[in-house]
Amino acid sequence: MIKEKRGIYVMLKLYTLPIITPVWTDTDVQLLPFISKQRQEKVLSYRFSIDKKLSLYSALLTRMEISILSGVLHQSLHFHSEFMHKPMLLSAPYYHFNFSHTKSMILCGISDTHPIGVDIERIDPSLNIETMKAVLHQTEFQYINSTYSNHERTDRFYKIWTQKEAYIKYMGTGFSANAHAFNMLDPKLSSKLFTWKQDCYLCSVFTDFPNIPSVQTITESELQGYFLSSPLP
Repeated sequence: MIKEKRGIYVMLKLYTLPIITPVWTDTDVQLLPFISKQRQEKVLSYRFSIDKKLSLYSALLTRMEISILSGVLHQSLHFHSEFMHKPMLLSAPYYHFNFSHTKSMILCGISDTHPIGVDIERIDPSLNIETMKAVLHQTEFQYINSTYSNHERTDRFYKIWTQKEAYIKYMGTGFSANAHAFNMLDPKLSSKLFTWKQDCYLCSVFTDFPNIPSVQTITESELQGYFLSSPLP
């Protein structure tokens, strides 16, 4: 969404990218040079093909959309990442971005004015919520268990969990051992959250941006075509 503020246009964009082809293909090998050497090493360190693809396509999706929004050639975008901290864009530092992936889906958020944290999780109906009590605030745990519906209880857990992850990623400090200490139902935090269900996934965004836009879905073929039709960096 583009919102006018004091004569300046500010922006927040959200994207999802479903991975339909979980196997590692020759096309994926061709896409590797479009990401940094550091990211390539991370991608290739994964054992399973789907994990390689999620890591690769998360980086590519972020690079593609920032390039489109900023007008900076994707070959000229340079990122920096420190262990347990969210990556930064060195070549256009006024852009904030964050991405998350799970199973076969990627979520990415980009803003040119406001920090952002995002998280996506695939809903597991068999999850034993009692085992997660240690990472939940008491108020959150009570909220989750205040319904008799197992289905609703599971959805409530993933809502709270993705919100916690999004908040931690917004802060940029890496996962906190004190996750139980902050309550995502606190209005000071919940007012900055946007959560939705997409198919069998729960998605959350934490940001100070005043309005939440619609979510755009990008396909594998769109992303592949964008990079493979352009010169290598």
